[in-house]
Amino acid sequence: MHAVAVLLIAASGSAYCLAAWKRWRALGAPAEEQGPPTLVWLGFAALTLALVLAFCDPQARDFLYVVLGIWAGVAALLFASRFIAGPSRGLLVLPIGAAALLVAVTSLVPAHEQVRSVRAITLLHAGFMSAYLAALLVAGSAGVLFIISARQLKSASPRAFRLPALPALGRITERAVILATAFLMAGVATGGVAMQQAPGAHLTQPSILLALVNLAALVALLAARAVNRLGSRGQAAAAAWCLIIGCLELVGILVAPHG
Repeated sequence: MHAVAVLLIAASGSAYCLAAWKRWRALGAPAEEQGPPTLVWLGFAALTLALVLAFCDPQARDFLYVVLGIWAGVAALLFASRFIAGPSRGLLVLPIGAAALLVAVTSLVPAHEQVRSVRAITLLHAGFMSAYLAALLVAGSAGVLFIISARQLKSASPRAFRLPALPALGRITERAVILATAFLMAGVATGGVAMQQAPGAHLTQPSILLALVNLAALVALLAARAVNRLGSRGQAAAAAWCLIIGCLELVGILVAPHG
C-alpha cells in the first residue's frame, strides 16, 4: 500500500510537470488553442488517492503527514487559482473535504507521539492560518470601505470622490475572500496534526469551532457569488462579518490556546 501511494505521488508530480511544460508551450499560442487543465486535475486526483492510501497505513503516519501537507498546499493553490479564473460551485467541495480531514486526523495518533513531520506540518498549519487571517483582514477592510464609499456616494458627499472606486473595492474584496478561503481550507486540513502537539486541544474549543464556522460562511459567500445570488454590497457586508468572526478566533486563541 505504501509503495502504491509513493507511485501515485510520483505520477502526480509527473502530471504537474507535464502540465507546466504544456502551459509554457501554450503561452505563445492563441487562447482558443489552449486545452482544459486535464493534467492538473489528474495530478490532484492521484495525490488525493495517495492521501487516502496513506490514511489506511497505520505504520506510516509520518508519511501521511508529509502527503497531507503537500495536499493542503496544492489544494489551496488549485482552489484559489481556479476560482479566481472562473467561479465554480464544484470547487467548493475542497473546503468541505478539508473539514473532513480535520476530523479524521485528530483521531489518528496519540497526543504524546512526537515525530519530525508532525512538528513540520504544525508549522505549516500556523503559516496557512496566518495567511488566512491576513487575507481575511484585507477582505473585511475592503468590504467595510466599500460600504462606507457606497453610503458617501448616496449622500453626494465630497469624500465619495476621494475614496477608492467601488468596482476596485469589490474586486479586492472578492479575491481576498477567495484567498482567505483557500488558506483556511489548508489550515483546517492540517489542523488535526497540529492538535496532536497540544494534548488539551479538542474540536469543541472556541477558536477551532469559530474557524469551522468561518469556513462554512466563506464557502456560502462564494457559492452565492458563483450563482449570482449576492451583489457587491452583500459580499462586502459578508466579508466584514467574516472578519469579525476571525477576530473572535484570535480572542479564542488568547483565552484558550490550542498550540
